[in-house]
Amino acid sequence: MIKVSIEDTELPQMRFVAFPTNTLRAIRCFFTWLQLLVIFAANVIFDKLRSRDNVRQRARRLRRAFERAGGSFVKMGIHLSLRVDLISWVYSDELSHMIDRMKPFPVEQAIAIIERTTKKPLSASFAQFDPEPIYSNSVACIYQAVLHTGEKVAVKVRRPGIGEQFMAELKAFEWLLITAELLTIFRPGFTQGMRDEIRNMLLEELDFVQEARRQDAFKRAADQSRKRFFSSPQIYLDLSGEEVVVNGFASGMWLWELLVGIEQGHAGYLEHARELNIDPKKVAKRLLWVNYWAREENLFFHADPNSHNIIVGQDSKLYFIDFSTTGTLSRSRQQALRQNLHYAWQRDPQNMARALLILMEPLPPIDLIELTQELETYNWQLLYALEADPCSVPWQERTSAIQWIGMVRLARKFGITIDIEVLRLLRATLLLESQAVRLDPEINFVHAFRRFDRYKAEQARRRVTENVLDRLEGKSNEQVVLRLDRVFQTVEGLLFRTMHMFSLPTVNFNVLMSKWSFAVYILVRFAAQVLTLTGVMAGLLVANDYLYRLGPLDGRAAIASTIANPIYQIILLMLVFISGRTVLFRMDDKDV
Repeated sequence: MIKVSIEDTELPQMRFVAFPTNTLRAIRCFFTWLQLLVIFAANVIFDKLRSRDNVRQRARRLRRAFERAGGSFVKMGIHLSLRVDLISWVYSDELSHMIDRMKPFPVEQAIAIIERTTKKPLSASFAQFDPEPIYSNSVACIYQAVLHTGEKVAVKVRRPGIGEQFMAELKAFEWLLITAELLTIFRPGFTQGMRDEIRNMLLEELDFVQEARRQDAFKRAADQSRKRFFSSPQIYLDLSGEEVVVNGFASGMWLWELLVGIEQGHAGYLEHARELNIDPKKVAKRLLWVNYWAREENLFFHADPNSHNIIVGQDSKLYFIDFSTTGTLSRSRQQALRQNLHYAWQRDPQNMARALLILMEPLPPIDLIELTQELETYNWQLLYALEADPCSVPWQERTSAIQWIGMVRLARKFGITIDIEVLRLLRATLLLESQAVRLDPEINFVHAFRRFDRYKAEQARRRVTENVLDRLEGKSNEQVVLRLDRVFQTVEGLLFRTMHMFSLPTVNFNVLMSKWSFAVYILVRFAAQVLTLTGVMAGLLVANDYLYRLGPLDGRAAIASTIANPIYQIILLMLVFISGRTVLFRMDDKDV
């Protein structure tokens, strides 16, 4: 056995990407955010005056405001679109259509970054390098190159200084949300989770080391699945680093090209598909299969499997690219998703609803019976759509969109914050399902899951058969020890979860306080704030009178002048507004 000491561990392999924050730059970004909001508000008022204001128009205005700001503001808007439990579906849908495009940075800088990463001249790494990027967005530029072995590769180079820029704009965005909480536009503490999630997602997209490893892991796991109809391009880890990712090209056509060919009858794309022997119905089935495999069998799922990130190759083989954003699910949530589809197969909307409750945890003090009944209503709508004639319903209703949109609407209604990993999964699932049903209108995602379930059962049978054969061949001793160890770990984990279940949970004392007690507490706090404000301003007036007029110090006159002061009155009105809104927020809650 080889022993590895701590000194032998390569710490750079365990690092997490981080960037400094420039406060002055963040202040400038804060005013950019304010300008963006002012322009948005002005456009909404203009639409109201012209009687053209509606939810879709406001969502469109917000998207255009983000696009005018450009750069990482677009990236921020795309990430905001994931929070369908906090913003309406219309806003989420509109923001998700933003395209992250940006003018490329000088190729000389890209070459310098590549040489710094590989620690050798560009000519030593590539036989050919095209200086014109094939794609450029707010994070990186992508170039074509050819290795000395003759393989064609894509070289993704991170934009210089983008990490510092993202951190400044993110800090400004956090200040904006904190200000909104102080003014009780949002409930105090409401945006904390969202701020943390957006920060983590932006850092994830900038971490090229982890992106390369995830794509490499996806390819290896796909190869081990014994299915040959999906994979991802090879990653060249020796040429990749913190600022560069080098991966091979996959020959074929983009999935969006196939969709355009089928939906619009584009002759060129259809001819290309025939040349590659691509069957749209096979592609549809495989998209759904990979969706179930990634969330059940793999360590992670691709969180952005849009048609620009999927290549369809010879004989309908799928290649997934761009693993800059991925997601993971806990075992309990994986089980909940399986139960949801199992009960959908059995046409049991009530148990479907109970499975969805696990995806919405942790739940605040709410009426669970009412929530379950409303979830059940959406589930009935989904089952009706799946059993209807495919030609009689829009393709959107042939996906799980009815169920998921219903869930996020109820989350907003009941004040539930859904975990970001669940939201990532919902988005990825809807993307893959919608692309599948557009390729094959008759496909049923519940039936597709049943086929995947049979694959899992076959895999389990094969493992049991292999274990029996090992025992017959006398190879059982080591296997038995390993299995006993796994059983012990499972029992230990079960005991831990049981103890945790009976331990005291984290308590929100504001919720445990009754509504009227909370109102009295806020009233006392408001009175203390008013007295402090009055005393400070009166003291300043007295000091001013003493320094500049040298007259008698009259306390009553100072208080009267303070009360008549417009600044004092504005601050007082703000305190009344904030305290009143805080009480109203608590009155909307249910008592425990």
